[in-house]
Amino acid sequence: MKKLSLGVGGVMLAMAMALPAYAADPVKVTGELIDVACGATKKGPDHKACADSCAKRGEPVAVFAKDGMYVITGKLTAEKNAKLIEFMTKQVTVTGEVTKDKDGKLSIAADSIVIAAAK
Repeated sequence: MKKLSLGVGGVMLAMAMALPAYAADPVKVTGELIDVACGATKKGPDHKACADSCAKRGEPVAVFAKDGMYVITGKLTAEKNAKLIEFMTKQVTVTGEVTKDKDGKLSIAADSIVIAAAK
């Protein structure tokens, strides 16, 4: 019984040490870059001035995709969204790790953002 316990414990330890090596693959999310405050109801180029203003104040920014709204977190939001401003109200593809909180809200820890390829 003692050998079984040691064997199981060893396997669990090995699995725990291997977990960081299997981090989630980056996900690409494509949609319109919006300000969270009013972008869910007001979109497109006509809303750009408002979206820019909200983003410059450091308000949350998100990708409004077909399957939901992904709030952007991480390094791209540094300095009051400085790296996101030029993309506001445009169709973009954001790459990063997607998470879902207990309330079902989606976020993406963005590593990169590019203008979405035309379809």
